Amino acid sequence: MRTGREVLYRALRLLGYTDGYGRVDGARDAELLRRGTAAVEQIYADLCRVAASGGTDGWEGDLDSPLPLSPETVNDVMPYGVAMLLAQGESDGDAQSLYASLYNAKRAGTPRPSTRRTDVLPRFIG
Repeated sequence: MRTGREVLYRALRLLGYTDGYGRVDGARDAELLRRGTAAVEQIYADLCRVAASGGTDGWEGDLDSPLPLSPETVNDVMPYGVAMLLAQGESDGDAQSLYASLYNAKRAGTPRPSTRRTDVLPRFIG
């Protein structure tokens, strides 16, 4: 999984918002897919703040372009956050609660940049 569309479709499959064959029906679920686009953008912005320098540079919100996050973050964290927001929009309280707890647990394990501090104050050596 590398693109926002793949993340969105995985979240929909996790929630069970599919047809009898496990496929997402774009024509029938157009409103859900529209809200899903906003959910992918929101979770991407949240994970950029956590995992990187704090900016959202490198991705314009096009669901078909690759997400500039680590593969682990895209595959293992983003679908749960997107599923959480979609379930909330559908008033699916049980699923929203489940995916919120999963997303928060996985988000806590997201690789972060080094925050090592170095001493830069001058010292008198004499």
